[in-house]
Amino acid sequence: MNITKFVLPLAIASSFISQPAFAGGTLALNEIMPLVRQSSKLNTEVNTALRQVGKKPSEITCVGVRLGRHFGPLSAYRVAPFDCNFGSNKVLHIEAENLVTLRNGHSIFLTQFSELQPKPEEAKLVFRLKSWNWE
Repeated sequence: MNITKFVLPLAIASSFISQPAFAGGTLALNEIMPLVRQSSKLNTEVNTALRQVGKKPSEITCVGVRLGRHFGPLSAYRVAPFDCNFGSNKVLHIEAENLVTLRNGHSIFLTQFSELQPKPEEAKLVFRLKSWNWE
């Protein structure tokens, strides 16, 4: 597998937010299944791929950008894009908008959240599916 497929998400995210607080981070596919389920087509494709490799979502490793401490309540969360390795040179690349839902129920883009000072004590990270492809 080409290492650039895992480094590319880091480069993309760092171009949107200029503050240096990013690192790679792994998570299991089951942690982003709510994102996958936003599209019935993607959900079907993922379930088919899982059956083909004989694995559960918790056994598939994905890579996303890990947020740093300056993101306050969201520090250490993983954000899109995600690359999920199904083995046999089959990788699912998922593009999504990273949104933050604030305590008052309003949602803003992660880039807007990064500019808030001081950071709210409570926030929830949510994703809006944009696209995906299999490599």
